[in-house]
Amino acid sequence: MLGGAVLVDIMVFAGQADVMFTSYVPLPAHPLYYLGIIIFAVGAILAVVTFFATVIMAKVEGRYTGSVPLVTFGLVVAAIIAIVTLVGGALTFIPALFWSLGLMNLDPEVYRLNFWSIGHPSQQINLTAMVSVWYLLATLTTGAKPLNEKLSRFAFLLYIIFINLGSVHHLLTDGGISIPFKIFNTSYAMYLAVLGSMIHAFSIPGAVEVALRKKGFSNGIFEWLRKAPWGEPGFSSLILSMFIFGFIGGTTGVIMGHEQLNIINHNTLRIPAHFHATVVGGTTLAFMGLTYYVFPIIFRREIVGKQWAKIQPYLYGIGMFIFIAGMMQAGAYGAPRRVPDISYAGAPIPVEFSGLTYAMLGLMGIGALLAVAGGVIYVSIAVLSLLFGKRVEAT
Repeated sequence: MLGGAVLVDIMVFAGQADVMFTSYVPLPAHPLYYLGIIIFAVGAILAVVTFFATVIMAKVEGRYTGSVPLVTFGLVVAAIIAIVTLVGGALTFIPALFWSLGLMNLDPEVYRLNFWSIGHPSQQINLTAMVSVWYLLATLTTGAKPLNEKLSRFAFLLYIIFINLGSVHHLLTDGGISIPFKIFNTSYAMYLAVLGSMIHAFSIPGAVEVALRKKGFSNGIFEWLRKAPWGEPGFSSLILSMFIFGFIGGTTGVIMGHEQLNIINHNTLRIPAHFHATVVGGTTLAFMGLTYYVFPIIFRREIVGKQWAKIQPYLYGIGMFIFIAGMMQAGAYGAPRRVPDISYAGAPIPVEFSGLTYAMLGLMGIGALLAVAGGVIYVSIAVLSLLFGKRVEAT
Protein backbone atom coordinates (compact mmCIF):
# COMPACT_ATOMS: atom_id res chain seq x y z
CA MET A 1 0.00 0.00 0.00
CA LEU A 2 2.80 2.41 0.88
CA GLY A 3 4.66 1.62 -2.34
CA GLY A 4 1.58 2.22 -4.46
CA ALA A 5 0.80 5.50 -2.70
CA VAL A 6 4.38 6.75 -3.17
CA LEU A 7 4.33 5.83 -6.86
CA VAL A 8 1.08 7.75 -7.38
CA ASP A 9 2.48 10.78 -5.56
CA ILE A 10 5.67 10.72 -7.63
CA MET A 11 3.65 10.79 -10.84
CA VAL A 12 1.44 13.62 -9.56
CA PHE A 13 4.32 15.81 -8.38
CA ALA A 14 6.23 15.08 -11.59
CA GLY A 15 3.35 16.57 -13.55
CA GLN A 16 2.56 13.26 -15.22
CA ALA A 17 -0.88 12.78 -13.64
CA ASP A 18 -2.86 16.03 -13.47
CA VAL A 19 -6.17 14.17 -13.87
CA MET A 20 -7.58 14.94 -10.39
CA PHE A 21 -9.16 12.36 -8.12
CA THR A 22 -11.60 11.02 -10.69
CA SER A 23 -8.90 10.35 -13.34
CA TYR A 24 -11.64 10.55 -15.96
CA VAL A 25 -10.88 9.01 -19.32
CA PRO A 26 -10.02 10.28 -21.93
CA LEU A 27 -7.83 12.62 -19.84
CA PRO A 28 -4.52 10.71 -19.84
CA ALA A 29 -2.04 10.07 -17.05
CA HIS A 30 1.28 8.24 -17.06
CA PRO A 31 0.85 4.43 -16.89
CA LEU A 32 2.79 4.35 -13.60
CA TYR A 33 0.01 6.45 -12.05
CA TYR A 34 -2.56 3.74 -12.75
CA LEU A 35 -0.06 1.05 -11.73
CA GLY A 36 0.44 2.79 -8.38
CA ILE A 37 -3.29 2.75 -7.69
CA ILE A 38 -3.45 -0.95 -8.58
CA ILE A 39 -0.51 -1.77 -6.29
CA PHE A 40 -2.15 0.15 -3.46
CA ALA A 41 -5.38 -1.79 -4.02
CA VAL A 42 -3.55 -5.12 -3.95
CA GLY A 43 -2.04 -4.17 -0.59
CA ALA A 44 -5.47 -3.22 0.71
CA ILE A 45 -6.89 -6.56 -0.42
CA LEU A 46 -4.10 -8.36 1.47
CA ALA A 47 -4.98 -6.39 4.60
CA VAL A 48 -8.65 -7.37 4.30
CA VAL A 49 -7.74 -11.03 3.68
CA THR A 50 -5.53 -10.97 6.80
CA PHE A 51 -8.47 -9.60 8.80
CA PHE A 52 -10.78 -12.38 7.59
CA ALA A 53 -8.11 -14.97 8.38
CA THR A 54 -7.76 -13.56 11.90
CA VAL A 55 -11.51 -13.82 12.52
CA ILE A 56 -11.58 -17.40 11.23
CA MET A 57 -8.60 -18.43 13.38
CA ALA A 58 -10.22 -16.88 16.44
CA LYS A 59 -13.24 -19.10 15.81
CA VAL A 60 -11.04 -22.17 15.32
CA GLU A 61 -9.16 -21.42 18.55
CA GLY A 62 -12.44 -21.07 20.46
CA ARG A 63 -12.02 -17.41 21.34
CA TYR A 64 -15.75 -16.88 20.78
CA THR A 65 -18.81 -19.09 20.34
CA GLY A 66 -21.76 -18.57 18.06
CA SER A 67 -21.69 -15.48 15.89
CA VAL A 68 -18.85 -12.99 16.14
CA PRO A 69 -19.36 -10.14 18.63
CA LEU A 70 -21.33 -7.18 17.31
CA VAL A 71 -18.31 -4.87 16.96
CA THR A 72 -16.42 -7.55 15.02
CA PHE A 73 -19.55 -8.22 12.96
CA GLY A 74 -19.63 -4.56 11.93
CA LEU A 75 -15.96 -4.73 10.97
CA VAL A 76 -16.65 -7.88 8.92
CA VAL A 77 -19.33 -5.92 7.07
CA ALA A 78 -16.82 -3.11 6.48
CA ALA A 79 -14.36 -5.68 5.12
CA ILE A 80 -17.00 -7.10 2.76
CA ILE A 81 -17.74 -3.60 1.48
CA ALA A 82 -13.99 -3.13 1.06
CA ILE A 83 -13.75 -6.24 -1.12
CA VAL A 84 -16.64 -5.04 -3.29
CA THR A 85 -15.02 -1.62 -3.55
CA LEU A 86 -11.60 -3.00 -4.45
CA VAL A 87 -13.09 -5.28 -7.10
CA GLY A 88 -14.68 -2.14 -8.54
CA GLY A 89 -11.25 -0.56 -8.48
CA ALA A 90 -9.80 -3.46 -10.45
CA LEU A 91 -12.57 -3.12 -13.05
CA THR A 92 -11.74 0.58 -13.28
CA PHE A 93 -7.97 0.92 -13.22
CA ILE A 94 -6.69 -2.26 -14.84
CA PRO A 95 -8.41 -1.36 -18.14
CA ALA A 96 -7.24 2.25 -17.63
CA LEU A 97 -3.65 1.00 -17.34
CA PHE A 98 -3.93 -0.95 -20.59
CA TRP A 99 -5.60 2.07 -22.23
CA SER A 100 -2.75 4.36 -21.11
CA LEU A 101 -0.28 1.90 -22.68
CA GLY A 102 -2.21 2.01 -25.96
CA LEU A 103 -3.18 -1.65 -25.73
CA MET A 104 -6.97 -1.22 -25.75
CA ASN A 105 -9.77 1.28 -26.21
CA LEU A 106 -11.78 2.40 -23.20
CA ASP A 107 -15.30 3.80 -23.29
CA PRO A 108 -15.42 6.95 -21.08
CA GLU A 109 -19.02 6.14 -20.12
CA VAL A 110 -18.06 2.67 -18.87
CA TYR A 111 -15.06 4.13 -17.03
CA ARG A 112 -17.16 6.73 -15.19
CA LEU A 113 -19.72 4.15 -14.08
CA ASN A 114 -17.00 1.76 -12.90
CA PHE A 115 -15.01 4.52 -11.20
CA TRP A 116 -17.83 5.41 -8.84
CA SER A 117 -17.99 1.79 -7.73
CA ILE A 118 -14.73 2.62 -5.94
CA GLY A 119 -14.74 6.42 -5.69
CA HIS A 120 -17.71 6.75 -3.36
CA PRO A 121 -17.84 3.32 -1.63
CA SER A 122 -14.30 3.89 -0.33
CA GLN A 123 -15.90 6.16 2.26
CA GLN A 124 -18.54 3.58 3.13
CA ILE A 125 -15.77 1.31 4.46
CA ASN A 126 -14.85 4.07 6.93
CA LEU A 127 -18.50 4.67 7.79
CA THR A 128 -19.18 1.04 8.68
CA ALA A 129 -15.98 0.74 10.71
CA MET A 130 -16.82 4.00 12.47
CA VAL A 131 -20.27 2.74 13.52
CA SER A 132 -18.59 -0.38 14.92
CA VAL A 133 -16.26 1.88 16.90
CA TRP A 134 -19.30 3.79 18.19
CA TYR A 135 -20.71 0.57 19.69
CA LEU A 136 -17.30 -0.23 21.18
CA LEU A 137 -16.79 3.22 22.70
CA ALA A 138 -20.29 3.13 24.18
CA THR A 139 -19.43 -0.16 25.91
CA LEU A 140 -15.94 0.91 27.04
CA THR A 141 -17.09 4.22 28.54
CA THR A 142 -20.53 3.40 29.98
CA GLY A 143 -20.88 -0.39 29.86
CA ALA A 144 -23.68 -0.05 27.31
CA LYS A 145 -25.08 -3.13 25.57
CA PRO A 146 -27.17 -3.00 22.37
CA LEU A 147 -30.89 -2.78 23.08
CA ASN A 148 -31.59 -5.27 20.30
CA GLU A 149 -28.43 -6.84 18.91
CA LYS A 150 -30.25 -8.65 16.11
CA LEU A 151 -31.67 -5.34 14.89
CA SER A 152 -28.21 -3.74 14.99
CA ARG A 153 -26.81 -6.62 12.94
CA PHE A 154 -29.66 -6.22 10.46
CA ALA A 155 -28.78 -2.54 10.12
CA PHE A 156 -25.21 -3.50 9.23
CA LEU A 157 -26.52 -5.93 6.60
CA LEU A 158 -28.49 -3.10 4.98
CA TYR A 159 -25.14 -1.39 4.39
CA ILE A 160 -23.84 -4.35 2.39
CA ILE A 161 -26.82 -4.38 0.04
CA PHE A 162 -27.65 -0.71 -0.41
CA ILE A 163 -25.04 1.72 0.83
CA ASN A 164 -22.96 1.81 -2.37
CA LEU A 165 -25.89 2.51 -4.67
CA GLY A 166 -26.11 6.17 -3.70
CA SER A 167 -22.81 6.79 -5.50
CA VAL A 168 -24.84 7.25 -8.68
CA HIS A 169 -25.47 10.83 -7.57
CA HIS A 170 -22.05 11.60 -9.06
CA LEU A 171 -23.46 10.66 -12.48
CA LEU A 172 -26.71 12.63 -12.50
CA THR A 173 -25.62 14.87 -15.38
CA ASP A 174 -24.26 11.90 -17.37
CA GLY A 175 -26.32 11.54 -20.52
CA GLY A 176 -25.54 7.86 -21.02
CA ILE A 177 -27.40 6.60 -17.94
CA SER A 178 -31.17 6.27 -17.92
CA ILE A 179 -33.36 8.53 -15.77
CA PRO A 180 -35.10 5.61 -13.96
CA PHE A 181 -31.69 4.19 -13.01
CA LYS A 182 -30.61 7.54 -11.56
CA ILE A 183 -33.85 8.11 -9.66
CA PHE A 184 -33.96 4.60 -8.19
CA ASN A 185 -30.38 4.66 -6.93
CA THR A 186 -30.44 8.20 -5.53
CA SER A 187 -33.76 7.79 -3.74
CA TYR A 188 -35.38 4.44 -3.00
CA ALA A 189 -32.21 2.33 -2.79
CA MET A 190 -30.30 5.00 -0.87
CA TYR A 191 -33.10 5.35 1.70
CA LEU A 192 -32.71 1.70 2.68
CA ALA A 193 -29.08 2.40 3.59
CA VAL A 194 -30.29 5.44 5.53
CA LEU A 195 -32.65 3.11 7.42
CA GLY A 196 -29.61 1.21 8.67
CA SER A 197 -28.02 4.43 9.89
CA MET A 198 -31.23 5.50 11.62
CA ILE A 199 -31.33 2.19 13.51
CA HIS A 200 -27.78 2.79 14.76
CA ALA A 201 -28.63 6.42 15.57
CA PHE A 202 -31.35 5.28 17.98
CA SER A 203 -29.71 2.08 19.22
CA ILE A 204 -26.41 3.52 20.47
CA PRO A 205 -27.72 6.54 22.46
CA GLY A 206 -30.54 4.34 23.76
CA ALA A 207 -28.06 1.75 24.98
CA VAL A 208 -26.00 4.46 26.68
CA GLU A 209 -29.09 5.83 28.43
CA VAL A 210 -30.14 2.40 29.71
CA ALA A 211 -26.62 1.66 30.97
CA LEU A 212 -26.33 4.95 32.84
CA ARG A 213 -29.82 4.66 34.33
CA LYS A 214 -28.87 1.22 35.66
CA LYS A 215 -25.96 2.92 37.43
CA GLY A 216 -28.44 5.09 39.34
CA PHE A 217 -28.64 8.19 37.14
CA SER A 218 -32.40 7.89 36.78
CA ASN A 219 -33.79 11.07 38.34
CA GLY A 220 -35.73 13.04 35.75
CA ILE A 221 -35.44 12.76 32.00
CA PHE A 222 -31.84 13.87 31.50
CA GLU A 223 -29.86 13.13 34.66
CA TRP A 224 -28.18 10.23 32.86
CA LEU A 225 -27.02 12.66 30.19
CA ARG A 226 -25.85 15.34 32.62
CA LYS A 227 -23.85 12.83 34.65
CA ALA A 228 -22.46 10.90 31.73
CA PRO A 229 -18.64 10.50 31.70
CA TRP A 230 -17.96 13.67 29.73
CA GLY A 231 -14.38 13.73 31.02
CA GLU A 232 -13.63 10.45 29.28
CA PRO A 233 -12.07 11.21 25.87
CA GLY A 234 -13.71 8.10 24.45
CA PHE A 235 -17.18 9.24 25.47
CA SER A 236 -16.79 12.83 24.28
CA SER A 237 -15.35 11.51 21.00
CA LEU A 238 -18.35 9.20 20.65
CA ILE A 239 -20.93 11.92 21.19
CA LEU A 240 -19.20 14.54 19.05
CA SER A 241 -18.56 12.01 16.29
CA MET A 242 -22.20 10.92 16.25
CA PHE A 243 -23.37 14.52 16.17
CA ILE A 244 -20.98 15.69 13.45
CA PHE A 245 -21.32 12.61 11.28
CA GLY A 246 -24.95 11.74 11.91
CA PHE A 247 -26.71 15.05 12.21
CA ILE A 248 -24.51 17.05 9.83
CA GLY A 249 -22.72 14.65 7.52
CA GLY A 250 -25.54 12.14 7.33
CA THR A 251 -28.41 14.55 6.78
CA THR A 252 -26.51 16.64 4.25
CA GLY A 253 -25.47 13.44 2.46
CA VAL A 254 -29.08 12.38 2.07
CA ILE A 255 -30.09 15.85 0.92
CA MET A 256 -27.22 16.35 -1.51
CA GLY A 257 -27.45 12.81 -2.83
CA HIS A 258 -31.03 13.36 -3.96
CA GLU A 259 -31.36 13.93 -7.68
CA GLN A 260 -32.84 17.44 -7.86
CA LEU A 261 -30.93 18.98 -4.96
CA ASN A 262 -27.67 17.40 -6.05
CA ILE A 263 -27.68 19.38 -9.28
CA ILE A 264 -27.85 22.62 -7.28
CA ASN A 265 -25.20 21.73 -4.70
CA HIS A 266 -22.72 19.53 -6.49
CA ASN A 267 -20.16 22.15 -7.57
CA THR A 268 -20.27 24.33 -4.48
CA LEU A 269 -18.37 24.22 -1.18
CA ARG A 270 -21.37 22.47 0.36
CA ILE A 271 -20.00 19.17 -1.00
CA PRO A 272 -16.54 19.33 0.65
CA ALA A 273 -18.34 20.56 3.78
CA HIS A 274 -20.26 17.27 3.71
CA PHE A 275 -16.98 15.37 3.21
CA HIS A 276 -15.46 17.05 6.24
CA ALA A 277 -18.50 16.22 8.35
CA THR A 278 -18.23 12.54 7.46
CA VAL A 279 -14.55 11.65 7.09
CA VAL A 280 -12.68 14.42 8.89
CA GLY A 281 -15.22 15.16 11.59
CA GLY A 282 -17.12 11.97 12.35
CA THR A 283 -14.85 9.11 11.35
CA THR A 284 -11.53 10.63 12.40
CA LEU A 285 -12.89 11.75 15.75
CA ALA A 286 -14.24 8.28 16.53
CA PHE A 287 -10.89 6.69 15.69
CA MET A 288 -9.12 9.31 17.82
CA GLY A 289 -11.30 8.38 20.79
CA LEU A 290 -10.59 4.69 20.31
CA THR A 291 -6.84 5.36 20.33
CA TYR A 292 -6.89 6.23 24.02
CA TYR A 293 -8.10 2.70 24.83
CA VAL A 294 -6.14 0.57 22.34
CA PHE A 295 -2.75 2.16 23.06
CA PRO A 296 -2.39 0.50 26.47
CA ILE A 297 -3.54 -2.81 24.95
CA ILE A 298 -1.45 -2.89 21.77
CA PHE A 299 1.68 -0.98 22.77
CA ARG A 300 1.54 -1.65 26.53
CA ARG A 301 2.00 2.03 27.27
CA GLU A 302 -0.06 4.35 29.44
CA ILE A 303 -1.43 7.51 27.88
CA VAL A 304 0.79 10.54 28.45
CA GLY A 305 -1.01 13.83 29.14
CA LYS A 306 -4.37 12.50 30.27
CA GLN A 307 -5.65 15.98 31.10
CA TRP A 308 -4.86 17.11 27.56
CA ALA A 309 -6.59 13.99 26.26
CA LYS A 310 -9.77 15.09 28.01
CA ILE A 311 -9.95 18.41 26.15
CA GLN A 312 -8.55 17.22 22.81
CA PRO A 313 -11.83 15.77 21.41
CA TYR A 314 -13.71 18.96 22.33
CA LEU A 315 -11.13 21.22 20.71
CA TYR A 316 -10.99 19.12 17.55
CA GLY A 317 -14.75 18.46 17.39
CA ILE A 318 -15.87 22.05 18.03
CA GLY A 319 -13.26 23.32 15.60
CA MET A 320 -14.51 20.94 12.91
CA PHE A 321 -18.11 21.95 13.59
CA ILE A 322 -17.27 25.63 13.07
CA PHE A 323 -15.20 24.79 9.98
CA ILE A 324 -18.00 22.72 8.47
CA ALA A 325 -20.67 25.31 9.26
CA GLY A 326 -18.63 28.07 7.63
CA MET A 327 -17.88 26.01 4.53
CA MET A 328 -21.49 24.82 4.25
CA GLN A 329 -22.88 28.34 4.36
CA ALA A 330 -20.24 29.71 2.01
CA GLY A 331 -21.34 27.06 -0.47
CA ALA A 332 -24.98 28.01 0.11
CA TYR A 333 -24.06 31.58 -0.89
CA GLY A 334 -22.50 30.27 -4.11
CA ALA A 335 -18.80 29.72 -3.31
CA PRO A 336 -17.61 27.10 -5.81
CA ARG A 337 -15.33 24.11 -5.33
CA ARG A 338 -12.65 22.64 -7.59
CA VAL A 339 -11.32 26.04 -8.59
CA PRO A 340 -7.96 27.57 -7.61
CA ASP A 341 -9.51 30.98 -6.85
CA ILE A 342 -13.20 31.37 -5.95
CA SER A 343 -13.06 35.08 -6.92
CA TYR A 344 -11.96 34.15 -10.47
CA ALA A 345 -9.39 36.93 -10.42
CA GLY A 346 -8.52 38.08 -13.92
CA ALA A 347 -11.49 36.36 -15.55
CA PRO A 348 -13.03 38.18 -18.55
CA ILE A 349 -16.40 38.23 -16.78
CA PRO A 350 -16.13 39.47 -13.18
CA VAL A 351 -17.59 37.30 -10.43
CA GLU A 352 -18.88 38.83 -7.22
CA PHE A 353 -19.97 37.27 -3.97
CA SER A 354 -21.80 38.82 -1.05
CA GLY A 355 -19.99 39.86 2.09
CA LEU A 356 -21.66 36.93 3.86
CA THR A 357 -19.76 34.52 1.65
CA TYR A 358 -16.41 35.89 2.77
CA ALA A 359 -17.61 36.10 6.38
CA MET A 360 -18.43 32.38 6.25
CA LEU A 361 -15.01 31.65 4.76
CA GLY A 362 -13.48 33.54 7.67
CA LEU A 363 -15.53 31.47 10.11
CA MET A 364 -14.27 28.39 8.32
CA GLY A 365 -10.70 29.54 8.91
CA ILE A 366 -11.30 30.01 12.65
CA GLY A 367 -12.70 26.50 12.91
CA ALA A 368 -9.75 25.12 10.97
CA LEU A 369 -7.28 26.64 13.43
CA LEU A 370 -9.09 25.12 16.40
CA ALA A 371 -9.30 21.72 14.71
CA VAL A 372 -5.61 21.81 13.77
CA ALA A 373 -4.74 22.61 17.38
CA GLY A 374 -6.80 19.60 18.48
CA GLY A 375 -5.09 17.46 15.87
CA VAL A 376 -1.64 18.55 17.01
CA ILE A 377 -2.51 17.70 20.62
CA TYR A 378 -3.75 14.27 19.53
CA VAL A 379 -0.61 13.47 17.54
CA SER A 380 1.57 14.74 20.39
CA ILE A 381 -0.21 12.56 22.95
CA ALA A 382 0.05 9.52 20.66
CA VAL A 383 3.76 9.97 19.92
CA LEU A 384 4.70 10.79 23.51
CA SER A 385 2.69 7.83 24.82
CA LEU A 386 4.39 5.51 22.34
CA LEU A 387 7.87 6.73 23.25
CA PHE A 388 7.63 7.65 26.93
CA GLY A 389 4.40 6.15 28.32
CA LYS A 390 4.74 4.08 31.46
CA ARG A 391 4.90 0.37 30.68
CA VAL A 392 1.68 -1.58 31.29
CA GLU A 393 2.18 -5.15 32.44
CA ALA A 394 0.32 -7.84 30.50
CA THR A 395 -2.59 -9.46 32.35
